[in-house]
Amino acid sequence: MASHMRTSRAGLELIKQFEGYRPNDQELPDGRFIVGYGHVRAEKGEERLSKAEAEALLREHDLPRIEQLVQDSVLAPLNQNEFDALVSFAFNIGASAFVKSDVVAYLNSGNRLASATAMDVWRKARIGGRVQVVDALVRRRAAEKALFLTAPGHMPSAASVMYRPVADRPPALKAPVKPREIVVERSTPAEPISEPKQTAPEAAAESIRKQMQDILGTNGEKVSGHDAANDDRKESIETDGASPEEIKAAISELAGNEEPSTGVQKSMWPPRQETSLAAREEAEEDLPPPPFLERVVTAPEPAAPAPKLVRDPEPQPPVTIIDDLEEVEIPPRAGMGGIGEGVRLQEPLVESNPDNKLLNAAPFGLLALIGAALAGYGLADFFGLVQSGETIESDIAVYLPPFLILLGALLLIVMGYYCLRTLFSKD
Repeated sequence: MASHMRTSRAGLELIKQFEGYRPNDQELPDGRFIVGYGHVRAEKGEERLSKAEAEALLREHDLPRIEQLVQDSVLAPLNQNEFDALVSFAFNIGASAFVKSDVVAYLNSGNRLASATAMDVWRKARIGGRVQVVDALVRRRAAEKALFLTAPGHMPSAASVMYRPVADRPPALKAPVKPREIVVERSTPAEPISEPKQTAPEAAAESIRKQMQDILGTNGEKVSGHDAANDDRKESIETDGASPEEIKAAISELAGNEEPSTGVQKSMWPPRQETSLAAREEAEEDLPPPPFLERVVTAPEPAAPAPKLVRDPEPQPPVTIIDDLEEVEIPPRAGMGGIGEGVRLQEPLVESNPDNKLLNAAPFGLLALIGAALAGYGLADFFGLVQSGETIESDIAVYLPPFLILLGALLLIVMGYYCLRTLFSKD
């Protein structure tokens, strides 16, 4: 704790160097006036301050309250150089910012090097509505940090051979460890011997044969044309004698397969016989119907179409033939004088209601007002009319005022257009 300490000549010269001398009052953006070595007052003075008067005003009026603030905030013991550097630092950033800064927190915890390094954070200022790094503040922080780290007595040595400097950079990212791969060898099973693929007609014939075997039971051997001598059943089911080869041939014919199958007789009804055309016609007349057809359904005769009603032709207006060389008188109604006669404008079906227009235009008007408010706030922030106690240490704050201006102007123009259009529409 620094008790009953005053700023030395070195600290005073440091503050005077970076504050600058102003003999006359200069107006600040917030309406106050600055004069001398950083002295701020509410009203403008007419007198001119000399350098001696400005130095006395700084030492006896402005610095005592800053010196008391440093003594009350810092709990660690301080030497004269550290005290002078902290007074200059607090006079520049303000009392409230100094109390909340990391400089005081690190210093009270006993980490003096971290406290000196924390001064470099305060090197930005708002200029023309933008927060940016200022070269004068960079030099001022460097001078204050150098004074803070300067020992009042013997300067400690740092020989190049004994203390080789190393770049103060974050450690480089290590390459990710390559994961280990576990290889498991598996013997491939032998491929099963695949049966020869059947064609579509063969598969269909085999499927029909199996279905008939399931239906006929033990007498299914008769379907494939085999002898049923070993069958113990006495009853036998008569079939048409169609074998799988005959079914295959029939399916091939239906599918459009023209390849003839050798040695296969198709099952047909009635059986084909090599006779003459006349004999076949007589035989077909006497043949009974096939067993699988019990009756023949004849198509009903089409009903007679209903008689059509013929209307009398409507009387057509007489046709007047006009000769190109003959003079013809055109009635006034058919000419230009008749245009628009007998035409009545259709009245609107729905009358417009002013209350409905106001309700429809209310959302657009509200959005237009919001846009105007955003644009106004952005303009005020851009020209420095909006002042806050703390400085925002973010690069996003630099682009926030232009973004608010553009967004507010866009909302105001678009929503205002739709609001006026809704109010003055004739629909």
